[in-house]
Formats: sequence, structure tokens, C-alpha cells
Amino acid sequence: MVHAFPTNTLSYGENGHYDAENRSICNLKEPVHKNDATNKAYTESKLEELRHADNSTKAYVDSKLEVLRGTIQIMENHITNIDGRLYAVTLEKIPSIEKQINDSNSYMMELPKTSNENIKPAEMWDAIKKLKEKKIIST
Repeated sequence: MVHAFPTNTLSYGENGHYDAENRSICNLKEPVHKNDATNKAYTESKLEELRHADNSTKAYVDSKLEVLRGTIQIMENHITNIDGRLYAVTLEKIPSIEKQINDSNSYMMELPKTSNENIKPAEMWDAIKKLKEKKIIST
């Protein structure tokens, strides 16, 4: 009697290897006698081939995972670097922007108001022009 099974039916055992010990290998004849040394040696050699294939596959996958881990680490370092630079620029620019806003607000408060307490459009454009001249704001 000849047994065969597709390779995708192999399951992993607790040790991480294919659980092939309790299955028949493709095109292996059942031993004629329980102690048939030739069939046993052949079966053992086929099992060893499967273990070797399993180890080779794991080694290949591990090497690919290691490359991906390295790539991820490089990307993480770049993101951290960019984040640090953005934070530094933000800390540098915020006081300057706050000062421009405060200076603009102070200047606007000093402008004469109309009867309804709103600044006329012409006065607004004059105020903006003066703020630019004083370099309080930029365009």
C-alpha cells in the first residue's frame, strides 16, 4: 500500500518542526516487516530532509525578518529625528508668532475707533501697512 499527502497538510508540532513522524511520506512503501532496516533508514532520511527543509525555510524567513526589522529601525530613527526637529522649530517660532500677535493687537487697540467702535476698512489697511513697515508682521 502506498500513502501520499500534499505538503500543505503537514502541521507544526510543539518543537516548531513539521509533525511528520506520525504520517506516511509520499510514495513510501509500508515496511514489509516491522523491523525492516532499509525502509526504516529510508523513512528516517526522508524525515531528515523535511526537517532540513523546515530549518532552511525558517532561516530564510528569519533573515528576511531581520532585514525588515533593520528597515523599521531606520524609519523609526528618521521619524524621531524629524519629530525632534519639528518640535525645536515650533518652540523657536511660537514666541515670535505670539509677539507678532500681541504687537498687532496692541497697535490695533491704539487706533482711533469710529462711533460704532469698529475700525473702518481704510484704517485697517493703513494699520496693516504700518505694521509691515515696522516689521511687526510680514506677508
